[in-house]
Amino acid sequence: MPSSLELPQLEQNTLPHIQSGAPPALQTQALARPLPRDVQVWELHLDQPPPNAMQVLDRSEHARALRFVHDLHRNRYIAAHAWLRRILGSYLQRAPQDLQFVIGPYGKPELSQSEQASAETGPLHFNLSHSNDIALLAVSTDMAIGVDIEALRPGLPDATLATGVLTAAELAELEQLPAGQRTAVFFACWARKEACMKALGLGLALEPRRLHVGMTVQRQQVHLQQSHVPLDLARLPCRDGYAAALAGVGGFGRVTLQSVGELSRRLN
Repeated sequence: MPSSLELPQLEQNTLPHIQSGAPPALQTQALARPLPRDVQVWELHLDQPPPNAMQVLDRSEHARALRFVHDLHRNRYIAAHAWLRRILGSYLQRAPQDLQFVIGPYGKPELSQSEQASAETGPLHFNLSHSNDIALLAVSTDMAIGVDIEALRPGLPDATLATGVLTAAELAELEQLPAGQRTAVFFACWARKEACMKALGLGLALEPRRLHVGMTVQRQQVHLQQSHVPLDLARLPCRDGYAAALAGVGGFGRVTLQSVGELSRRLN
């Protein structure tokens, strides 16, 4: 396992059409899967949805989109899930609107067993996180992963939030920091905790204040009684005003940041 996280920029490779004669909602692109233990992380701009976004969503996604009160939140939900389907469909060489998902016992979405069985090159693991207008989609071929991104919110954490999220040791570390650093450090810690909980598929069934990751951002192994193998945990670089992290069960290798820019141009 490498001692540091490699995060090179995506090379803009040519992505050939799989179904060049299909209508836009059925078009997809061939994407090379990550190598074993590697992870590809896609940054998605939710104010820039893919073409025909609503057409690739299923009935449950349509219904959930309609439940949003504000158009902004509805449109960002549609964009995130349309990009999810577009990208996973490209890896699986399947029409995005045909993909089927199941929800785990604690709310983590996964590709259905029939989707996994039909994949010629083995199962595909993914995890999606979004905050404000940015989302991250992490993809791996052979290990459970969790990704999280958090927008920094000035004035937080207050005492109630901090004690509800942090262990006693983390809270003591936070209180020793200058006031001007606490918001960024807190949300970076929160993102690392969320990534771990999502990698295990436990969500809030694992209380954040019982999960110790500390306040440092160095790559680390996290040992939990809920997993017989450690979690590999690292921060992810992201734009100013956000904090992001990636966790993988058993340890990941090379992590690459992917852009949807080229994929988006070829879908238009």
